[in-house]
Amino acid sequence: MAINKGELVATLRARLSTEIANMTRLALDAAQAASHEENKPENDKDMRSTEASYLAKGQADRVQSLERALAMLASMPIRNFESGESIQASAIVDVKGPQGLRTYFVVPAPGGERIDCEGKEVHTLATTSPLGRALLGLAEGEEAEVVTPQGQQLHEIVAVR
Repeated sequence: MAINKGELVATLRARLSTEIANMTRLALDAAQAASHEENKPENDKDMRSTEASYLAKGQADRVQSLERALAMLASMPIRNFESGESIQASAIVDVKGPQGLRTYFVVPAPGGERIDCEGKEVHTLATTSPLGRALLGLAEGEEAEVVTPQGQQLHEIVAVR
């Protein structure tokens, strides 16, 4: 079964755009709360305003991070991989590991999403994640070793496309 990489990218971009919009709204709300008169300190020990400003800064930083991820995803070249080619961003990779057989879409960002593509579950895998780093440059039939808190895990590359 062929997986449409363009459709996967479009789904990820839509999810990121929605999250950016939500986080932008939350960041603006937090910035307004930081300067709201109810958060003005009543004494030198009152930290409400400071805490609210930390929250606003963190949410604004998250928006910037999501915007960078969206830009990286938008600029990722989508290509098909021939038999024997090594794994790079935009590869669809079938991997047999401790969780069984999984299909990953290797992307520069973001990882950890699950996308239903024509009845098949595809997991996004960031090139910066431990498994993503271990898979980069390997090809079908090779194994990747990943050290996790649960110990060393082996992942066999079943297919790259």
